[in-house]
Amino acid sequence: MNHPSQSEPMEKIPTGIEGFDDLTGGGLPRGRTTLLMGGPGCGKTVLSLQILVHAALQNVPGIFVAFEENATRVAANAGTFGWDMPVPEDEKLWFVDARIRADVVKSGDFDLTGLLAGLEAKAATMGAKLIVFDAIDVLLSLLDDPAAEWRELYRLHEWLAQNELTGILTTKVDGDRPATAQRYGFMPFMADCAVLLTQRVTDRVAMRSIRILKYRGSAHVLNEVPFVIGPVGVEVGSANGIDPEPQPFDERVSTGIQRLDEMLGGGLYRGTNALLTGSSGGGKSTLAGAFVEAACRRNERALFVSFDENSRDIVRDLRMVNIDLSPHIASGLLQMEAVRSEAASSEGHCMHLKRLIGAQNPRCVVIDPLSALARVGGGLAARAVAERLIYLCRNAGITVLFTSLLEGSDPHLETTTLHVSTISDSWLQISYALLDGERNRALSIIKSRGSKHSNQLRELLFSDRGVTLADPYTAGGKVLLGTLRLEREKSQ
Repeated sequence: MNHPSQSEPMEKIPTGIEGFDDLTGGGLPRGRTTLLMGGPGCGKTVLSLQILVHAALQNVPGIFVAFEENATRVAANAGTFGWDMPVPEDEKLWFVDARIRADVVKSGDFDLTGLLAGLEAKAATMGAKLIVFDAIDVLLSLLDDPAAEWRELYRLHEWLAQNELTGILTTKVDGDRPATAQRYGFMPFMADCAVLLTQRVTDRVAMRSIRILKYRGSAHVLNEVPFVIGPVGVEVGSANGIDPEPQPFDERVSTGIQRLDEMLGGGLYRGTNALLTGSSGGGKSTLAGAFVEAACRRNERALFVSFDENSRDIVRDLRMVNIDLSPHIASGLLQMEAVRSEAASSEGHCMHLKRLIGAQNPRCVVIDPLSALARVGGGLAARAVAERLIYLCRNAGITVLFTSLLEGSDPHLETTTLHVSTISDSWLQISYALLDGERNRALSIIKSRGSKHSNQLRELLFSDRGVTLADPYTAGGKVLLGTLRLEREKSQ
């Protein structure tokens, strides 16, 4: 087969996995060999099968050769992801069960010549362009001779090239060390593209990641990137497709509280994000409810994602402060989604949120609280997820309100492990003032990029008439709240 010259771009087969194609610069090398390495449960079979199914649906026929798992079960497992599997009669996708029975006794030498001859005939009949050898290490282990293993692997590599087939080989490794590929450390050197999949448990949370170790003749992302196996298969959390400098908006959108809009100079800029921090019970969810209600009143679609709190309870509680979300939920303008933080890793939650946003197509989004991600992904991983969510929404022109729980004693610091206040466009904070037996809420604006905003501390009031901010009253250089403020008002 003639390989392209250096002046010609390498031909690639798109995998249909958006994040993976971002990492590889467009997909797998056409007509060459790709090696997928990983331990048990890392997703090697799912990834290779997903690539094969996507190619078949694009009229690129393929063959899946199973050396370890029953081929019928592999095909059945593929159906659980909701893929539109080609029917066998169309001969776009063919499964071959090449497992060695446990009762087979090896006697003398053997090689892959017979297997490859049969596959070559089938590939020619159906016009296959892509073939997967799943768990090739299981077959090679029967040779029990390093020289023979190398010879047969080289034979397979040459067979793929001669038949102009794009090959995907999967093999096991010990942990995240590709050199331990079940005695076949030479395999990554043979392949044109080598991919390492790993699975780790951090703080009792399982996280999968993927890394492109090599890709001959093509630029690629070298960093380790998280991925999940979700309801639609492998989803890779790459941020490569996100524009770091999206088009800015000049339009303002209301927070749902008129006096807060005035403090912000007219509201939040469209397409920006605001971080609302405060201690437990401060009223963060209430302000978030006012924000999405205002969006629905503008006839804009909205999404409210709540971690660890029942959405029906939120709707009921908001009704007590004259915020009724029920009509908007019934009309479909508002989607309320309750999520258990422990149900997935931070990356899993990110993929779920991405699917929700894609399905609802909202103009305004609330994530309450964003700090829940820190409990299920570790500091750096969770922060990376938060950043991707911010830039994803910014690229789509979605205005986002994140709430975050303050966990420290200093009211002037965002003391969660995420520390996303540095990349937030606006930062609002609810604080408590304890004085003379009263606990009163106060709201302040710490920052709002591109806006002239108030530097005053304003008392936050909840009543059956709604949510509002009191006028500031000072005495002796201090802002008066609660009863002291009421007394000052009466004396005026």
